[in-house]
Amino acid sequence: MHMRSESAGRSAIWAVLGQGVGQALSLLIFLVIARFVAQASFGIVAVSLASIEFIRRALLDPITFVVTAKPKVEERDFSVCFSILVVLSVAATSLLLVCAPLVAWLIGSPQAGSTLRSVAVMLLGFGVAGSQGAWLVRGMQFRALALRSIASVVAGGIVGITMALNGFDLWSLVAQQVTINLVGAAILWLTSGWRPHFTLSWADARDSFRRARHISMSAIWTSIANDADLFFASAFFGPTAAGVYNAGKRILLTANLLLVSTISAVTLPILANLEHDRERGASFLDGLRMASVGTAPAFIGLAVASQDLVHIILGPHWMAVGPIIAAMAFSGYAFSIGQFATSVLLVAQRAHLDSRTSAISALLNVVAFVLVVRFGPVALAATVSITTLCVVPIRVRFALKELDLHWPQVFEALLPSIIASSAMAISVLSLRLLLPADLAAILRLTASISYGIIVYALWLRIFAPNLFRMTMAASSEAIGIRAPSRATEAD
Repeated sequence: MHMRSESAGRSAIWAVLGQGVGQALSLLIFLVIARFVAQASFGIVAVSLASIEFIRRALLDPITFVVTAKPKVEERDFSVCFSILVVLSVAATSLLLVCAPLVAWLIGSPQAGSTLRSVAVMLLGFGVAGSQGAWLVRGMQFRALALRSIASVVAGGIVGITMALNGFDLWSLVAQQVTINLVGAAILWLTSGWRPHFTLSWADARDSFRRARHISMSAIWTSIANDADLFFASAFFGPTAAGVYNAGKRILLTANLLLVSTISAVTLPILANLEHDRERGASFLDGLRMASVGTAPAFIGLAVASQDLVHIILGPHWMAVGPIIAAMAFSGYAFSIGQFATSVLLVAQRAHLDSRTSAISALLNVVAFVLVVRFGPVALAATVSITTLCVVPIRVRFALKELDLHWPQVFEALLPSIIASSAMAISVLSLRLLLPADLAAILRLTASISYGIIVYALWLRIFAPNLFRMTMAASSEAIGIRAPSRATEAD
């Protein structure tokens, strides 16, 4: 059983639809609201949401991951998961409501106190619906998750845009996020065929916390590594600069979720359902190979065309976002590789190794940010890419040891797409030098994308023909076109 199986293919398609359509809609809504809401408001809300995400990742997500990655899971496991999540979410929400001003001061954004209180309710949504999400993920029912994602984003968008148009500024962003959270939780309960029972004992809690402790520590370190730059930007440059910085991160995050998190969401249950390391190793290499084919040209192309993209989607008022995207884009590709390694370590019950790597990343990031913050937001963004590229080999090394694989196999999987993407970048940059300086941004971006796709496909076809045929076959299957038989055989 490999990632190319029919079941995995259907799951991947629904995961792509859920993440893809949901993130596309979310980005579109952000682009609309950005025309009517101050950049400083985006900065304040971004810091507040990052704080909520930190609590969710540290306390709630590890409990659901324990169930999702468990080799043999029973119905009672999901009820235990639900019970623990409810207790933790109620406690965390209550504490945040009381301590919001202190938390805002600790993260260097005292303006965020009232916003933190308002978004604290989101923790309750995560808590009451997390077990349903885990149940659907383990059953690979990504269709229900996809519909939930799309519907909640649409509902949040309607609320956010309506309030922004009526001058609510910051509170339109708060209402949008709370609506997405609560509507998503409600839909999970309505569409899930499973209902939890409040079942909790000290033994259950102790076993779950024991299994989740390394995942939780990894999540804490990962959150620090991922969000410390935003907190630095807010504390040192103010909410307006933080809003600009977060806009760049948001666009890159959308690309990450579209290209990376979708694949990893499918990978975890697939690897958990495979019994032998040899099968997991084959799926791991297949996943790396196919992910790199899509993510390498996407993130390198994003770096090359960032200025035109920002001019088109956000307008000249947000042009400072372009350099941030370009500087941070390379971290997206490194993140895509690291996600596969994380899935392997979770399934192998070696989450402490992932936690150790995340700790190294967090400490390296914080030290580096302290050194470079005086050089401005773009320096922070570039540092994110550099530190991510430095840490990913450590995480991959741990995964390779678990699967009895070696670096030459990883290089064989990644190098063709990296070489083709580098050639594409050089070609596109050369083309842009030849284009008229006064050419409209939309025309320059269209020419760059079209030319880049052609160059990338040609390089891949010449230097990695089997991989090219695999990519074409997978693309054909995704859009419902039957691939030629020889491509299937080559696959």
